[in-house]
Amino acid sequence: MFARHLVALVLASTVAACAGLTGCATETSEDDSNDPSTAAPGDGTSEDAIVSEHSLAGSELPDHTLALSFDDGPGPRSKELADYLASENIHATFFINGKNVPGRQNMLAAELAGGHIIGNHTQNHIQLTNIPAAKLMSEVTLTDAFIAEVQPNGPWLLRPPFGAWNGAAARTINATPMSKYVGSVFWDIGGVLTDTAAADWDCWGKHITIEKCGALYMNEMNTRKRGIVLMHDIHSNTIDMVKQLVPQLKAQGWKFTTIPEVPSIKRALANVSAATAGPDACSSSTLGKSVPANTCVQSRTDQKWHRCENKEWVDASGSADAKCTGAKYPLTTP
Repeated sequence: MFARHLVALVLASTVAACAGLTGCATETSEDDSNDPSTAAPGDGTSEDAIVSEHSLAGSELPDHTLALSFDDGPGPRSKELADYLASENIHATFFINGKNVPGRQNMLAAELAGGHIIGNHTQNHIQLTNIPAAKLMSEVTLTDAFIAEVQPNGPWLLRPPFGAWNGAAARTINATPMSKYVGSVFWDIGGVLTDTAAADWDCWGKHITIEKCGALYMNEMNTRKRGIVLMHDIHSNTIDMVKQLVPQLKAQGWKFTTIPEVPSIKRALANVSAATAGPDACSSSTLGKSVPANTCVQSRTDQKWHRCENKEWVDASGSADAKCTGAKYPLTTP
C-alpha cells in the first residue's frame, strides 16, 4: 500500500459514481427558476455502479434520523441558510468548492459560528478519477487551505465531485499530508430526480416548483427512513425549500445529526491514523478498518458481499465464495 492511512479514505473498485444517483450542479444565479444553467448535469455518472463497501453513507443511522449536507458553495445565500439551520438547532455539513470562497469568507465563518462543519468538495468541481495525480492533489489542497484557515482542527471530510472515486485517487491522496481526510462521503437521499425522489439542482433545471421538489424529498426520506441528505446551497430555491422542509420534518418527529456522527464515518474518523493490513489491503466502511487481501465482508449498506483483491473491492457471491480465503465478516459479526 502506498499510504499509511488507507483506512481513512474509502476505496472504489471502479469509478465510485452514483448507481442511479446524481448530484452537485454548477453554480448558478439567484433566480434558479429562470436560469437554464441549472439543467446542467449533476454529480453522478450513473453508468458506473458504486461499490457500497467503499461508500460512507447513512444507512446505519437510527430510524427517522437525517444528516444534512450541502455541496458546491459557498453561494449567495449560504450564510442565510447556515443561520436558519442554527436557529433550528440543526448542524449541517457544507462541502465547499474553493473557487467559490474568495469574497465569501464571511460565509465560512457564519457556518462555523452556527455549529456547522465545512468539508472539502475540491477546488473546481472536476472528476478526480480523470485527471493526473498532480492535478488531483491541487484540487484537494487548494480547498484544504481555505478549510484549515477557519477549521484548523478538523474534522477532515472529503466528498469528491460526482461521487467519483477509486483506489488510485485514494492512494494518491494518502501518500501526502491530505491523508488526514476521511471519504468518500456519499449520500442516501437527494441524488436523483424521479417520480418518487428529488435532486434539487435537477428540480430547478426542469422548472419544478419548490413545493413539488420538497414533497419529493419528503417522499424519499419517508421511504428510506434515515440517511445523509444531499442538497446544494448555491441554489436560491434550495434555501427556500429547506425552510419549508424543516418545519414539516420536525412535525413528523424527524431528528437531525451531524455527518461525523454517522456510524460509518465515525468509524473512519476513529481509524484515520491506523496502519493498513498489508500491501494489498482494502479499507472497509462496514468494519471501519483495513483488511488483508481475500477478506470478504458483507456490506452494511446493501447487504451484498465484497472481496478484497489487489487493494480494491470486487463482488463476491457470498461467504461460501471459493475466493474468500481470508477472514469472513457477515453482518451478524459484532
